[in-house]
Amino acid sequence: MRLLFVTGSDAAFFPSLLICLQSFSERIAGQKILVCDYGLTDAQREFLRNLELLLDRPHDLNPSNDVFYRKAALLRYLRHNSHNIEDYDAVIWIDGDLTLMKVGIEDFRAVVAEMREVGANVAACSEPTGQSIGQLIELFSPPSAMQPFARLVEQTGVSPLLPYFSSGLFFCRSGAILSHWDDLATSLDRHPLFEQNAFNVALHCDGAPVLTLDCEAWQAQGTSLDAVRLCPSAGERPSAFVGDKNIKTLHTTSPHPGHLAILQGNLLVSYVELPGIFKLFAAEQLRLHQLELLALFVITHSELLLRLGICRRSSQVCNGFQFSGRP
Repeated sequence: MRLLFVTGSDAAFFPSLLICLQSFSERIAGQKILVCDYGLTDAQREFLRNLELLLDRPHDLNPSNDVFYRKAALLRYLRHNSHNIEDYDAVIWIDGDLTLMKVGIEDFRAVVAEMREVGANVAACSEPTGQSIGQLIELFSPPSAMQPFARLVEQTGVSPLLPYFSSGLFFCRSGAILSHWDDLATSLDRHPLFEQNAFNVALHCDGAPVLTLDCEAWQAQGTSLDAVRLCPSAGERPSAFVGDKNIKTLHTTSPHPGHLAILQGNLLVSYVELPGIFKLFAAEQLRLHQLELLALFVITHSELLLRLGICRRSSQVCNGFQFSGRP
């Protein structure tokens, strides 16, 4: 089974991407996750190109566009970089601020096999609170905030009673859906969740069933983060659980305060410093896990990171790593 894993990042949240890359390499050995360039620096692009992970920005994509317009242009990124979706059993999108936990290639293959069985072109996570499209529209205040989405739903005939899905992690077997997503997002004025709103309309217009994934299991976020506990494993990274449920990935996102810490900071690993913006979990145990992954990535790739100026050599040396940051 041929699977193509893809993510994306801009320059500001490059450290978050590196956490994702390290967790992916540890959990999905032997696979690559390609990175769409959403506005990386020259040095960051060169770094990813050296790792053979970079998907260059398509020439017809406006570099000044919002990063979420670029996310919806996934099919254009793939085609521009000579990847045909038809050559794969599925394209699997993973947001760059996800941390993979106890999940393996067989988990992803099992989803694709189930998609085939039920005739689904997309597998995605329903929103954690189980909202329908109509309920999501009504959730925002003032009501005018979601009018572009409400108009699109009405124009396309999509029922507001249908479930609303997250675009944070999804499987896709249809280039037509990705193309429709791109077209819809491009036509929309910027408003809350506009790229994800366009994603929902595109997949519901397809007419095929959508395979619904358990959002808490596949990308725990928001209030689920309050219930996550890490369980050490001998010789391995810890697993994450909510109750008895194995959590496959942790998503550094939440609509509620208190779950995230976005900091201007500096990570010192041995003699190497990585400065930047760090999007981390507020919960100490989860945040420490992210920093451990990032520290290992930095020291593993330190020579290239230093040569490109992404990292700098420190005047001090620490045993392990140290992190300092401020909002």
